[in-house]
Amino acid sequence: MYGMPKSSIEHTIAESSSGVVALLHDASVTTITVTQAAAILGVSAAAAHRSHRRTGYILDGVPVLRVGRRCVVSTAAMRRALFIPEPQPATNA
Repeated sequence: MYGMPKSSIEHTIAESSSGVVALLHDASVTTITVTQAAAILGVSAAAAHRSHRRTGYILDGVPVLRVGRRCVVSTAAMRRALFIPEPQPATNA
């Protein structure tokens, strides 16, 4: 509802989602988990895992990479799919 204060769980979700989105803006982060990608997309982890098991993709153009038993998503592919510009690497001045 509009004007209603957020519950503590809503604050926690909002804070954790913004923290996960920050991963896409960090040039040193090359992959994220399927669960982190789901949080960025605003879908449940179960839906993201179901999609990747069914199609091999979490989103059109964003394949899930399997490394042993671990499934990860390329941050570069996520940025391209979401039209987020590539972050500039930090330079030491």
